[in-house]
Amino acid sequence: MMSGSAIKDHRFFFFGACRDDEMSESHPLNSMLTSMNCFGTKTTKIQLTSMSKGALNEMVSTELSLLPRITRSLANILHHKTKGSPLFVKQVMMELYKQRLLYPSLSRRRWVWETNKILDMKIPDNVATFITNTFDRLSFEVVSALVVLSCFGASADISLIQVLEKEIEQPLIAPLDDAVAHSVLGKRNGKFYFMHDKLQEAAYSKMKPEERCLHHNRYGLALGFVAVRERDDRLLLTAVTQINQGGPQAVIDDEQAVVVANLNLDAGKKAMYMSDFFAAHSFFEHGISYLRLRREYWNEHYDLSLELFNLAAKCAFMNAEHDSLKMLTDQIMHNAKCFEDKFQAISVTVTLLNWSGNVPAAVELIRTTLSSLDEELPSAVTPTVVNQHLDNTKKQLALLTDDTLLSYLTMVDPSKLFAVQLLVKLYGSLTLIGESAATPIISCRVIQLSLTYGMSPHSPSAFAQYGSYLALIGTNLKRDTAT
Repeated sequence: MMSGSAIKDHRFFFFGACRDDEMSESHPLNSMLTSMNCFGTKTTKIQLTSMSKGALNEMVSTELSLLPRITRSLANILHHKTKGSPLFVKQVMMELYKQRLLYPSLSRRRWVWETNKILDMKIPDNVATFITNTFDRLSFEVVSALVVLSCFGASADISLIQVLEKEIEQPLIAPLDDAVAHSVLGKRNGKFYFMHDKLQEAAYSKMKPEERCLHHNRYGLALGFVAVRERDDRLLLTAVTQINQGGPQAVIDDEQAVVVANLNLDAGKKAMYMSDFFAAHSFFEHGISYLRLRREYWNEHYDLSLELFNLAAKCAFMNAEHDSLKMLTDQIMHNAKCFEDKFQAISVTVTLLNWSGNVPAAVELIRTTLSSLDEELPSAVTPTVVNQHLDNTKKQLALLTDDTLLSYLTMVDPSKLFAVQLLVKLYGSLTLIGESAATPIISCRVIQLSLTYGMSPHSPSAFAQYGSYLALIGTNLKRDTAT
């Protein structure tokens, strides 16, 4: 223990370290330093900054025992990812070693590294947190640009940002380049990308939750109009995805809701063309959600509603989303203004019933629909009835030459085309359950419709089936004669 007089004869040196960017003015340490100054105690503040690129390169050069000119490329990458913090540099280098991106090469007898893979590597969580804390020191323009970029996820094409910058009349490219200099973003392969998910989340959180949908809607619409004008399918998909992130709550009026529904319709068609039925279904469902902002949307926008529901049903069928398919087809059957508008829904439902094993229900639906189309099939199928249909078809064909058949007109009547389609489905359904007695009649009926109204895509198969029946009859006759 030292007495009071002894203390007076000695001097004390206190040394402490803190992160000034994490301390407010009311922090206890600041209060203590202020009090010490009031008592005449001398204090000295030493501001420690991050290492420069040159200093960091010297550090890396020493650690790897390589010349500075060799390590400069690696040091520049590390500086960009860590903002020159010695602690984080060491941590990132250890992570590079663990991931075999920095390793000793026996053939070259020195340390080597995978530059491209290091560039693509995400920075550690605590480094991301450190960089996130520097957001408040960025300019308003830079933060605003980061907020825009965050709406597109972890990265976005520079070309897309250039288009958006022009459309919304807000500086984006230059501020984002500034963010690259501050290690918040990376810039490579034609993209701006956040160095870590936390950085993207931090930028996105700068918007209030109720504002986010409005931003998504605004950026999506701006890009959507450009995509339509320039017929850019890729940009269209990006734009509509952005709009849908905003959702119906961001729509300002009925006119905009219809515009967005049409954009979703176009995007869904593009996705279907690329065989991405899950994305297409999502676009169509979103399009429907915008129409539903109006209670009478089926009446007010009938054609658009019908097309969205029909295409959504097709995609639901392809994706095996049976519950969604039933809901969509029920809506079509309930709201369709004419029987022809129900054709696609009926066709999809028949196929679904067949695939789900409920073939009798599919057969019943087909027969009922054919009856509505004035295409009645015999209720009782006997050999005599079958032969009558085969003979009638034979007589009709005997009057036509091969050239006449080959140059026949195409069937254009929607109801007859649908009747042929249903007959073909009925042929398949009856074959599935082993009730093939009526199949010759079905083939003959397809041929008769083709000769009366024109050839359909299903006509060739009907002719082939008819030929096989004639061949079978001829074989049976020869067999009976021989007997």
